[in-house]
Amino acid sequence: MQALGAVIEPDLRRDLASLNMIRDLKVEGGQVTFSILLTTPACPLKGRIEREAREAVLTVPGVERVDIGMDANVTAGARGGRLNLPMKNVIAVAFGKGGAGKSTVAVNFAVALAQADASVGLMDADVYGPNIPIMMGVQRVPKAANKKLVPLEAHGARLMSMGFLVDSEKPLVWRGPILHSAPSASSFRTWTGAA
Repeated sequence: MQALGAVIEPDLRRDLASLNMIRDLKVEGGQVTFSILLTTPACPLKGRIEREAREAVLTVPGVERVDIGMDANVTAGARGGRLNLPMKNVIAVAFGKGGAGKSTVAVNFAVALAQADASVGLMDADVYGPNIPIMMGVQRVPKAANKKLVPLEAHGARLMSMGFLVDSEKPLVWRGPILHSAPSASSFRTWTGAA
């Protein structure tokens, strides 16, 4: 643990030991095993942190082998508003203008986080032009189970979109009371039963 106290987390500029990032440390003969608890699974510096931790522990006399597991503990931030969703974190991608790239950004966020082993759900609430199904390459209708829609999956992310619920070959008029009664973000949990 003293050797790991010399390894500095690059963003926080403090050592791994004082940040309480070392978990399940075990020493058995010449083998040392532990996990490093990151603040996010998508940490861009995790390779560097792992390498420096390994090098530091290998300087301890008698240590021959170091096995390191990387884990993440994403804490839920304080969120305002009235959304009552069973999830740790919500990233909302929004802009006041059409064609700015909101869907592109949302898809890239979702896929990148899924590739970094985060559990990801992507909800496309665009009633005028839901294009997440096209961007994610999914053109099926979600199945129902226990009176709820089951999200479809693509590229490691679970998906729900208004585009799954309407016929893409037929025109659909969204105006007035019809538009205002469309499912809202807060009803996503009701649709899917999942985050």
